[in-house]
Amino acid sequence: MLPADLYLEGIGALNRVTAGFDAADWRRPTCGVWSAEDTARHLLGVAEWYQQWMSRALDGDDTRPFAGSDIDHHNDNQVARHADLDGPAAMEAFRFAANEYLDCTNGYLDLPYSYPFGQVTVGLHLGVAATEWHLHAWDFARVVGCDYAPSDPASLYLAAGNCVAATKPFPISSLIRPMVRLGAKRKPWPTILRTSGRL
Repeated sequence: MLPADLYLEGIGALNRVTAGFDAADWRRPTCGVWSAEDTARHLLGVAEWYQQWMSRALDGDDTRPFAGSDIDHHNDNQVARHADLDGPAAMEAFRFAANEYLDCTNGYLDLPYSYPFGQVTVGLHLGVAATEWHLHAWDFARVVGCDYAPSDPASLYLAAGNCVAATKPFPISSLIRPMVRLGAKRKPWPTILRTSGRL
């Protein structure tokens, strides 16, 4: 699957998994200290970031929006900023923002794009964005005692890994890419979960 398809599948998975949540489900711990409701607010905040970073890319701004080491602080601020939204409202706003961002990338996949961990391209960053959606779909599924995995974990691993490799200087980047291709053939989804601290 292409990164854009993986991205759309992730949005669909988030919608499907949370569709039946009741008030108690939205209050349950889901991702670290965040409840499911907080996680929905986080998703909305991230989708809004992607839109802002795309605007910066279109303006030719190649500076990082903030340092990768500060991402936890900025995540908490985004969650707090949307504290007035309950879980369903946050997910509805997320769906709109996430789909709008994908629409903005059409025709610009090779455009240089800076995010907190380096400069890549719009197309490469879609791999990281898709992985974010699928990981949180797994988080939400655990709330109701279910499991979740993307339909094409190998492609997701490749998409995210190629983006990460692109942020590294040569020759490190050239060493990482063969490892990414190898990793995609060896339990890619459990590796993604473990790398993100979920296993």
